[in-house]
Amino acid sequence: MKKKRSSLILAFLVTCTFTFGLSVRADDDNEHEYKKHEKYDDDDRYEYDDEDESYNTNGEVYEKGTWNIWTRELVMEKEVLPFSTSKLVNLKVVDMNKELNFYVIPKDGEFFVPGKTVAQLLGAKATFYKTSKILDIKYQENELVFRSGTNVVYDNNVKTPLPASSFYLNEELYVPISVITNGLGYVVEWQEDNQMFLCQLLIK
Repeated sequence: MKKKRSSLILAFLVTCTFTFGLSVRADDDNEHEYKKHEKYDDDDRYEYDDEDESYNTNGEVYEKGTWNIWTRELVMEKEVLPFSTSKLVNLKVVDMNKELNFYVIPKDGEFFVPGKTVAQLLGAKATFYKTSKILDIKYQENELVFRSGTNVVYDNNVKTPLPASSFYLNEELYVPISVITNGLGYVVEWQEDNQMFLCQLLIK
């Protein structure tokens, strides 16, 4: 009886070890990927200094920014967005016959879009690491690495300001549309009549 009970306990422990062990290992942040993205996993961000009206970077400060142009610098003021409430819209890629429907969230003077979804539509390879909330996007020679809750993106390994902080929502990392399109070599515009974002390559 004792042997039977011991066998049952041992079987239970082995099952738990494999179940919980596999669930941890099955997570997208395995040891290799954690080390690979460790340098992005910090709390540094760009901040505005009210005293001297400048940013704490060595770059220039743009007086006014637009929602569809990523200046790669921080801006003091932003233009009014074409619409101000979250809604379902289309994004069409010119010359690729590709179109996608998704929710766009206006926030902090920017249009936020689901980063992985849009990147894949534009032909990029996108990997989201759920535990660390890091989105890694690769397209040809370009790489963009975002982390939730920061206004920083690593643009080909160069720490660069975002126009507003990315955030995690509904299993996606939302990023400014200007950054993901411009960063991958596209330009985007809003067509009011069609209620659509139109995206095309900057250089063909």
